[in-house]
Amino acid sequence: MKNLLILLFAAIVFYGCDTKIAKPIDGKTTPLVLRDGLLYPDSTSQVPFTGRNKSRALEQFVEYDVVNGIKEGDFIIYFPNQHVEMIGKMSNNLNVGEWKYYRPDGSLETVGNYVNDIPSGNWTWYYPNGKIVEEGVYKDGKRDGKWISYDSTGAQSIIRTYKEDKLIDSILVAENKKSSK
Repeated sequence: MKNLLILLFAAIVFYGCDTKIAKPIDGKTTPLVLRDGLLYPDSTSQVPFTGRNKSRALEQFVEYDVVNGIKEGDFIIYFPNQHVEMIGKMSNNLNVGEWKYYRPDGSLETVGNYVNDIPSGNWTWYYPNGKIVEEGVYKDGKRDGKWISYDSTGAQSIIRTYKEDKLIDSILVAENKKSSK
């Protein structure tokens, strides 16, 4: 599930980095064009785009800030129903800081941090009822340390220990015994 969210985000961003970024969602914006790693207002412009881009990619609506052709600042993707799907910050075209991911009904699904486009620090996944599904820490994009999974009532169910994304130990809390890795 965690990796699926990251892959979904990457797919949307990379899809948006094709020659024509996306279709406009209103009469005021036009699709941006990616050329030599920079975003331009159109295919003939010699000056990179600066401003807020609002466009459509696949069925989602995308809104983000661009400075001198580079994504900088807020980045938001909306579901077709206009609820926020994900929101975070970008710096030099990379995900940075806290990112939040939501379900189509608007409930929070995941909160995590990025450093230069790499998952880093605390990450937490939630059930639709708001209780925690799982929480753990990424170090340089890899699971590291204790990762705790919870059942839908909020009780701890499994404690896993990782070192550089490798599972070292796993304990079933309800039975208080080690499981096979």
